[in-house]
Amino acid sequence: MGAKPESGAPCGLLTAMETKETLVRIVLLALLLYASICLASAGRELHAARALAAELRAELETVERGNAELGRKLDQGWSAEDVEALARERLGLVLPGDRIFRFETDPPEGQAPPAG
Repeated sequence: MGAKPESGAPCGLLTAMETKETLVRIVLLALLLYASICLASAGRELHAARALAAELRAELETVERGNAELGRKLDQGWSAEDVEALARERLGLVLPGDRIFRFETDPPEGQAPPAG
């Protein structure tokens, strides 16, 4: 005759219980693995979001400093030098008597260079 289980339960029932326990353990292990992967992914996203936030804070600080400087200039009024520099840099204007140098660039494709 075969060996009896210690609990006194029939062999078929004990095997079914062990199978259920093994199945539950496998499912729990799979869920734990899935949760670990999700947590790692969320951690990477959080790290990237924090880095982006730091970069945006630095950019905001730079823009705010520039804005404050422009506000001070606006409150003080623009000096003649400031107006002249702004006209030269942003508008490309020149004063009478200034020398203008023009540099020819390569012609667009399909056009022949000027003769001369």
